[in-house]
Amino acid sequence: MFPRITFTIPGANLPPPVFLDLDYDNSRVSEVQGIHLLNISQAGVMQLGDRSESNSMLRAIALQRQEDHPYAGDVFFESYLIFSRPIPDIVDADDDDSVVQTYRLNQNPCISVGCIHITSAGAASQIVIGRGQTHRAESRIKHIRQFAGKKPLPPICP
Repeated sequence: MFPRITFTIPGANLPPPVFLDLDYDNSRVSEVQGIHLLNISQAGVMQLGDRSESNSMLRAIALQRQEDHPYAGDVFFESYLIFSRPIPDIVDADDDDSVVQTYRLNQNPCISVGCIHITSAGAASQIVIGRGQTHRAESRIKHIRQFAGKKPLPPICP
């Protein structure tokens, strides 16, 4: 059995990882010669090896202001509908409620990858070398640019 390595991020409220049961015939081993990853951020995931499921979620407000934040007021997620809208269901027009059964047998259970060069990955994206069962990713970002309004002119004195 391979050792299970997990990383913890202090202060992050993450669910415990779910590991695949690799004790059956369709398990695979991932071999990577080299990875050069410059940046991964905003709920992005770099995964080497098999995984069961993942759920990446990013909620962000990108705020650019001309005035200082103490003078312009606070911004809250609840103020914007984009953060509370339900995700629409994906409906396949050709779906006739049929079930597709697949059977896979890996003649060579090794996934071999040479060198990988990645500039950036983010906003709930995933880079996976291995097998994954389900992945759910959601990224909601509201970009706001606030500029100071014109100052009222002083009254004209007669």
